[in-house]
Amino acid sequence: MHDLAYDRVPTEHLARGAGVIALAAVAVIHVLDLPDTLPDLPLIGSGYLVLIAAALATSTLLMTLPGTRVWMLADLIGAGAIAAYVLSRTTGLPTDTEDIGNWNCALGIAALSVETLVVLLAAWRMLPRRSRRAAAYRASLYRTPKITTSADSTH
Repeated sequence: MHDLAYDRVPTEHLARGAGVIALAAVAVIHVLDLPDTLPDLPLIGSGYLVLIAAALATSTLLMTLPGTRVWMLADLIGAGAIAAYVLSRTTGLPTDTEDIGNWNCALGIAALSVETLVVLLAAWRMLPRRSRRAAAYRASLYRTPKITTSADSTH
């Protein structure tokens, strides 16, 4: 019979796997939009290239390095991409005002979805961790000690 405690994959590994896939999806979505963007809007196309490289590099780091610093980088990439998309649809970007109000773009919605996933995963994994030992210690501080009197004890 298998002990279920040994069959479970740690949460950090699952989160990192989901983060790797989401960052790869961010890169793929922008690669798909790159041929239409780069010739007409070279500044935004260059931003796509930076985003693609950063997403792929961070996904590689997520595969190999644990820790909050990599999640901070993933959070920065996701939040930056979301901010750029929102700006492009509201105020416009320096070389592109044609997309103002264009919220119906399928690739844009897909990008926002996976970028939001990256931000949420990163925020979750950066929450302060409390070990079980520390939690048990804190709980022990609030227990009232059992006081025994001479009448309670038997000789």
